[in-house]
Amino acid sequence: MTTIQDVVNKFNAVDAEIKTMFPKADPRLVVSLIFDRNANRKNIYTLDIILKPGHNTEKVRQDVINKSGVSPGFYLQGTKMIVSHMLDLEFLKWINDQEGIVGIKGAQYSAGGSTDF
Repeated sequence: MTTIQDVVNKFNAVDAEIKTMFPKADPRLVVSLIFDRNANRKNIYTLDIILKPGHNTEKVRQDVINKSGVSPGFYLQGTKMIVSHMLDLEFLKWINDQEGIVGIKGAQYSAGGSTDF
């Protein structure tokens, strides 16, 4: 019989794997995308991405447009990027692996456009 501690231990192992694979992403975003994948659906997410100061935002903008078809907005002297588009684990991994990315948060886009950042 599985105990609560067994569940906690398995969760901790999965959490460690998520942090290894997606070190820049909020683990809650990764878990949400796993649920989407298990339900065989792709949802639109609004992403809040923190960039290193001085990063080439025009290159980032063009990369995002080429990959997703949408143009991101940049704020705080180019250190914060907001973009909404279809997202899956593979796309998040691509974002995570880009140079100049410090952190990634995200939430499913809703009709009101609000998120839970």
